[in-house]
Amino acid sequence: MKIFLSHKREDSYEANQIALHLAMLGIPYYLDILDSKVTDSGKELTEHIKKNLNDCTDIIVVISEATRYSQWVPFEVGMSAQKDMPTATFLKSNVLLPEFLEYWPRLKQPDDIGKYVAARREVQDEYEKRSLHYDFAQMYQSQTERFYDVLKRRL
Repeated sequence: MKIFLSHKREDSYEANQIALHLAMLGIPYYLDILDSKVTDSGKELTEHIKKNLNDCTDIIVVISEATRYSQWVPFEVGMSAQKDMPTATFLKSNVLLPEFLEYWPRLKQPDDIGKYVAARREVQDEYEKRSLHYDFAQMYQSQTERFYDVLKRRL
């Protein structure tokens, strides 16, 4: 598991706090504010984001009032949705989510990061055990959907 942290620049503090929690849990992550190779060039930045997102297995999206003005957060969410990446939102405050983000689990406090990681590990273990006994074609519910069910119950 490696988590891509998507956020608007104004939400860098919260994204960094999530990164600290992930580091304490031993979970690798990508956070652009810690990446010296980030550029402002359109094509280069797009390729850089794509590469780093493709190197991750999950995405957590920091949501605030500023998010609605972001061009990159929707791009990152769209790319991750195409890959069926496990996705969660981290709500910076009581903010109304855009309709396209309401489906995913909502993290609201730092402790929820630990719940995310625990649910993700549990479902990964469950699917690894299943794969020993069943053909992959028989496993109807996607691992991502199962993860959402488990995490939403814990939040």
